[in-house]
Amino acid sequence: MSHEFTSLTYALLRLQEAEYFLGQLSIKEGSEFQFHLNAFLSAGRSVTFVLQKSMKKVCGFKEWYGLEQARMKSDAAMAFFLELRNISQKEGPVSIVGGSTSCGWGHRFAGNSVPVPPELKGKDVILACSEHVVKLGKMLAACQAKFPYDSCPVTALCPQGMEHLGYDLHDIAYCLGLPSGYLEVAAEIPVAEKLSYLTREFEPLDLEEIARIASGEFLLDGEPLILRTGQADGFLDDLAELIEDREGEVLNPKEAFIRTFAKRVGPQDN
Repeated sequence: MSHEFTSLTYALLRLQEAEYFLGQLSIKEGSEFQFHLNAFLSAGRSVTFVLQKSMKKVCGFKEWYGLEQARMKSDAAMAFFLELRNISQKEGPVSIVGGSTSCGWGHRFAGNSVPVPPELKGKDVILACSEHVVKLGKMLAACQAKFPYDSCPVTALCPQGMEHLGYDLHDIAYCLGLPSGYLEVAAEIPVAEKLSYLTREFEPLDLEEIARIASGEFLLDGEPLILRTGQADGFLDDLAELIEDREGEVLNPKEAFIRTFAKRVGPQDN
């Protein structure tokens, strides 16, 4: 059976998709914000799905990813985002509170079937999402560093990659749809040189893109993304806390707003 070359390219595309919807969150309001939040959660979750699918036959990946899964489960924020995706797919829109503040429009997670972890309380939804994308980017970067020849066919097309993966020229010909023995001609040409020429036939993994996203340098329409985080005077935080800690009590948005506002009204305001 011919060697099957693997790549992180599709996982990177999903990571870029999550970055795209993060950018949209920074410029959307109202229902459109909710639409793009749901799309963001789906794209972020699919990064790990596609990663597992792409690398499932790679020797050592299962063990490595098992450790990554344990790490993600122990990260309360990452586990929370996983549950939010399940909510958005199976229950309905993710519950958030939002409003205009002195620092712009802001949002907080509150009132979902899973509690907001301490590290995300008081944190704007967009900022929390951006941190999640960075973590996903770092996971892809770690995978590429652990499995460089399995992450990119172009990287694998060298003598070291050939030795590590155990493929031959027949495997490359099969992958490219060339006739059997096609690449065995011109024996005087060193194998390393042939491999160098053949890299032009494969799409390279964009390592700079992974590094950029993993470092939090996001783009929107090719320009640096300025995150609209809406960190403000604490009104949204109090509102979110009231909804989050309702202990079974059902509050409609207007009642929650009135209660939060009432906390800020002193005797002198009567």
